[in-house]
Amino acid sequence: MWIFWLIIVILMVVLEAATINMVSIWFAIGALAAMIADLFTAEFIWQLVIFLVVSGLGLWIFISVFKPRLKKKGNQPVSTNADRIIGQEALVISDIVPLEEKGQIKVLGQVWSALSEDENLEIPRGTKVRVVRLDSIRAVVRPCEEEK
Repeated sequence: MWIFWLIIVILMVVLEAATINMVSIWFAIGALAAMIADLFTAEFIWQLVIFLVVSGLGLWIFISVFKPRLKKKGNQPVSTNADRIIGQEALVISDIVPLEEKGQIKVLGQVWSALSEDENLEIPRGTKVRVVRLDSIRAVVRPCEEEK
């Protein structure tokens, strides 16, 4: 019977390796415990009980103890220093055309894709603009003469 449990362990480890989430490792651990019980001549019904209890206990421990801690770490924003361009004056180096979602600015020596804050306003090359916010990886800008 230990060969049956070994096959279950191998299948669950392969399934776990094929997924990105911890899905089947609990069953591999439970099958390993059942295999050890078989080596100590436990009856099949006890092996099955050990498999279910160890698998369930492992899953419960992960869900109640480790998963909340992992979730908290994953929600922390990653600082990129990109927000340092907000409020900076920039120069349009490629026409900003809202309908085509194209345009570029140069700010703090870097070239950024840019969008107009006013979705209907085209901003021609050579115009001085101010960065008002970031929208994903694009700078949202308004012409400097509008600020006055």
